[in-house]
Amino acid sequence: MNKITSFNPIQWAKVSKAEQIRTVANLIVEMNIDITEGYNNWRNIAFGFSLELGEEGRSIFHDISRFNAGYKYEECDKLYSNCIKRLHDTTDHSGITIASFFKYAKEAGIDIKVAPSHDDVARNGNFASLANPAKGANMTNMAMAPNASTAINGTTAEAGVEHEVAEAIPLPTFCDKVTGSLPLIFRDISSLGKTLTEKDMLLLASITILSGAFPEAYAIYDSSKVYANLFTFLVANAASGKGRTTSYLKLVSLIEQEVREANKQEMDDYQQELADIRAMGRKASGMPLPKEPPYRSLIIPANCSSTAIYQALHDNHDQGITFETEADSLANTLKSDYGNFSDGLRKGFHHEDITYRRRKENEHVEIHNPKWTVYLTGTPGQVTNLIPSAENGLFSRFLFMKVDIPAKWHNVFSKSNRTIDEEMEAIGKRVYDIHLILKKKQGGIEFKLTEEQEDKFNDFFNKLVEEYKDMLGRDFVANIYRMGLSAYRIAMILSITRLEDTTSLPECIICKNEDLECALIIADTLMQHAARIFSTLLPSKEGDDVMGIKLSPKSEKLFAALPASFNRQMVLAAAQKLGIAKRTAEKYVGEYVSRYNLCKRVDNGKYEKADLTGNQQDSTPR
Repeated sequence: MNKITSFNPIQWAKVSKAEQIRTVANLIVEMNIDITEGYNNWRNIAFGFSLELGEEGRSIFHDISRFNAGYKYEECDKLYSNCIKRLHDTTDHSGITIASFFKYAKEAGIDIKVAPSHDDVARNGNFASLANPAKGANMTNMAMAPNASTAINGTTAEAGVEHEVAEAIPLPTFCDKVTGSLPLIFRDISSLGKTLTEKDMLLLASITILSGAFPEAYAIYDSSKVYANLFTFLVANAASGKGRTTSYLKLVSLIEQEVREANKQEMDDYQQELADIRAMGRKASGMPLPKEPPYRSLIIPANCSSTAIYQALHDNHDQGITFETEADSLANTLKSDYGNFSDGLRKGFHHEDITYRRRKENEHVEIHNPKWTVYLTGTPGQVTNLIPSAENGLFSRFLFMKVDIPAKWHNVFSKSNRTIDEEMEAIGKRVYDIHLILKKKQGGIEFKLTEEQEDKFNDFFNKLVEEYKDMLGRDFVANIYRMGLSAYRIAMILSITRLEDTTSLPECIICKNEDLECALIIADTLMQHAARIFSTLLPSKEGDDVMGIKLSPKSEKLFAALPASFNRQMVLAAAQKLGIAKRTAEKYVGEYVSRYNLCKRVDNGKYEKADLTGNQQDSTPR
């Protein structure tokens, strides 16, 4: 039962300084606030972080610095390094402490001290009456806002405060629903996670990485030839450990090694041919010199120019994986060459030809049928840097997973005999074996659904369109259309990995029922994650209250009229009694679920209200 008490400065003091910093930093990131304006403020924050957190504070410093228009990764990193160096060089800290950081945060509107009392909640009885708080009440973002789910020891943390407040509705997970039906490779990968969130992160990241490992497999989708490549964005708060996902690249390390060795052989052959021509001296006069082979790599970095990224993709036979734990690296590339690179990303998702010009060689280059996989991690603020608007076409091309890592200590002493890197390397050997099997198939191998599976697939996404089109608007429907393609690709990847159990390569890969079921469950779950993030990109409107929740009078009446558990038919019936149009009512439900976190979706067309009084809700629709 969640108890809400008022702010206690003594309890706040008991929270470690490091935890206070992390929690306030998360609030800054969630609210997209810049507190680093002016060099002195920026330097003072850097020095305060270095004093309290040392190297651990570097990533958090980057996270809050990114909201400044003048942010540059190199300059930010250099300043922090200088602060770290100064710690070792002198004991004179010029009176600068972490207090400056808290002061700047407070001045920027980060309120850490006020939450509604337990008596307030008990007196009002339900959340609808709290939607428009009495004059003078200050309902904080951490207490009531949809994205406020940072927790300490099972309680929601309001800037590190140890009192308990109403928990935000967590976004759904999928590993608990699919693990038993997954191919063995993905079961082994998900087993490495300790929590459901970790298992989801492991599974989605590994599916994405492997989507770039098997270019030989293809399918026909909506009358077009498609490959397995996915675009994925993991959204997590500052200092959440998302950088550890680099281990996932070990899954394709042997394939990358194969590419590098082939490239080295090309270079050796080139050097030998060049040496032979030169040894001939005058006899070789007029003979054309051999062309130096390009550098090839499966892994394409994001922290370079768009031309360099395209060049790397082109040089590796139009195939590559971009894996970046700081999404701002790609965002900066996008900003520096927006028109060209944004267009390239959109085309890359659909395997459409990408053209670019190499100025040095004055050469027009075409990438035909690109097979490009993109995996990004970043904070909520980095989403808006990469995709500034909900209407931006890039949004619908990405699978989004939003995770809220509890702000609490975890056991850092693993009992496993192998590190996560070693585990991934071992699984990578099995991935490489599948890669070798597929290479034997000349002309590639086709993936197909059965007719019954096609009907199930179409029915599933038809229902999703009907459910979401009025809840979140027509702009969001584009996400469902492209989620269909991504779900199809996920089913393809799951089916491909089952080839590790085969002794002979089939003529084509027929999807297993359990693989399609898993793909649809993952798609349905990630659609809810995308809806939550989509709602944060929508422009604020009159009636929105960033420090609480303020519904319109009609929306509040509809919410109050709905039971703890309800379905679409109940919404329409209640709306009719209140004189609210069907589309408007469905839009309100979309806001309850995705914008304000007042409800959660439990099934197609079925919802549950948040329990903000601590009582258990009845999950059975009446």
